[in-house]
Amino acid sequence: MINLRDQIFNYRNIIIFSLDKKNFFTALRRSINFFYKLLVFIFKIFFFNKKIEEIPIHSKELNEIFVHFSTNKGSHLFINNVKYKGHGYDVFYEKYFKSNRNKRLNIMEFGIFRGDSLAALHCYFPNANVVGVDRNPFSFSYKAERVRTLYCDVSSEKNLDNLSNYLTQDYDYIIDDASHDPIHQKTTFFSMFKNLKSGGIFIIEEFNAFHAESGKDNPEKNFLRNLLIDVSKNSKENLESKYNQEIVNFFENVQYVEINKGVLSHKGVNISEIAFIKKK
Repeated sequence: MINLRDQIFNYRNIIIFSLDKKNFFTALRRSINFFYKLLVFIFKIFFFNKKIEEIPIHSKELNEIFVHFSTNKGSHLFINNVKYKGHGYDVFYEKYFKSNRNKRLNIMEFGIFRGDSLAALHCYFPNANVVGVDRNPFSFSYKAERVRTLYCDVSSEKNLDNLSNYLTQDYDYIIDDASHDPIHQKTTFFSMFKNLKSGGIFIIEEFNAFHAESGKDNPEKNFLRNLLIDVSKNSKENLESKYNQEIVNFFENVQYVEINKGVLSHKGVNISEIAFIKKK
């Protein structure tokens, strides 16, 4: 729902992003558009958006909830009554979600789109507070008391730092399902990992998606993926031989990294790797 403090934050972060890029005209244009989009968003909430709690769901299984809300996290999804294959992440998420399902959790997901994934999380976790983060926080097409949406452009480290400092509680799960650009994933992970609770899990979806595009051999793009693979091998000596002390020290706070592979491919390349990073 609408939270005045959140909207002030959203407005500030939009301006911070534009000024950080040294584009004053864009800052002015976005500041005007912000109020227009906010008014449209409020209008939709009151007159069009459906309450998540009122949506009939015939199954409480995680995959069926993913499918019901047409996310691509599950085994499949329907778009205009056409069936498409999903990533098949439900089997991995179930492992980490099931035992905590009824707890009072704080969950954050980067990447809102229409808000289908946020709606699925809200439905699966009946006592959780869910925060969606996107450069268009007004794209959420549902309404729910336990869902908030915040502005952040993950290409901006200043935006991410401002978001990290704004948050008043730590999170049980932080999910990166935003741009899937490996550079953005790296910045988001290192900026937001501190906002996890002890024992919390940071999840990066499609962190190998760039392998289906040009630049797949770029060392900078491969940095985070290679680093997480190395950490998953649980060898401190291996880390110390490849990375600087700052990286080694950062991962002293990581209990383990688990990497799984889903089933979705693009251009003949499986783009469904997903990483679960647990904080000590």
